[in-house]
Order: sequence, then structure tokens, then C-alpha cells
Amino acid sequence: MRWSFLIVALWASPALASCPDPDLGGASYAAVGPDLIVPKNWDVRAVGQHPAPCEDWAEIGIAAGNLDGFLPAAPTAVFELDEMGPHILMVMARAECNPVLAVRSGDGLWHFGQTANGREEVTLWGAPNGALQVWVGAATREGCDGTVTLETFDR
Repeated sequence: MRWSFLIVALWASPALASCPDPDLGGASYAAVGPDLIVPKNWDVRAVGQHPAPCEDWAEIGIAAGNLDGFLPAAPTAVFELDEMGPHILMVMARAECNPVLAVRSGDGLWHFGQTANGREEVTLWGAPNGALQVWVGAATREGCDGTVTLETFDR
């Protein structure tokens, strides 16, 4: 009996409870590659409760680079991408509270922001069509208002 409770408890627990969860929903938007040649902005709240990088990522082989701050559990935004084939995609986050940026592309790969040009940036060479999940956190748990920008460039 005791073993069955332990198995049920482990089975019912989220695998990466201390990490951003790609199974949770976020605000949804559509974005088309050719339309993003002109950068498009979305207002967001840069805030998070999970320390980044989360401990569980290292256990499953996700290298978070220089990520340092807090990320939300659910994606800040989910962009349904289309017509991305010939484009390079840049995902950028800007906020007064030093944003932290994590991106999960439609192929399930994680990408983490690098500081450049006064913002956090991720560049995806060959971003697939489909869901692009974006988490915008902050250096502190308090957070602040911010902006996510998507922009494409021809390859």
C-alpha cells in the first residue's frame, strides 16, 4: 500500500515543477514571416516566480547559458508562426527591470536570450512554422511592464 501511494504521488507530480511549463497556455497571437519584416511589438508583463535557470533543466540536458533571474510557469505569449521558411526570426524582450527571455520553438528546442542592444535577444535561423512559446521574466520577482518584439530577415 505504501509503495502504491509513492508511485501515484510521483506520477501525479509535474516532472519539472520548478521550471517554465510548455504544457501551460499563454496569450495567443498569429504571426506570419513576411509580415514580420517590419518588427511587430506586443506589450507584456515581465515577471516570474521560478528561479532561472531552473535546476531541473540541467538534469534533462537543457543548457540555459547565462540565464539569471525569474521566469513565469506559463508562457508569456504563444505565437502561431506561419510562412517562416525563408526567414531568420529574432525574438526580443525589452523592459526596465532587466528582462529574462526563454523561447521554445515548434520543434521543442529551448533558446535563451542574450543581452544585446539594451534588450534580450534570441535569433532563430530556420524557425519552424507552428507554436513559438515565449517566456519573459525579470531579474527580480517584482517584474515590470515590457515589450516582446518579433522581426524577420530574409536568409
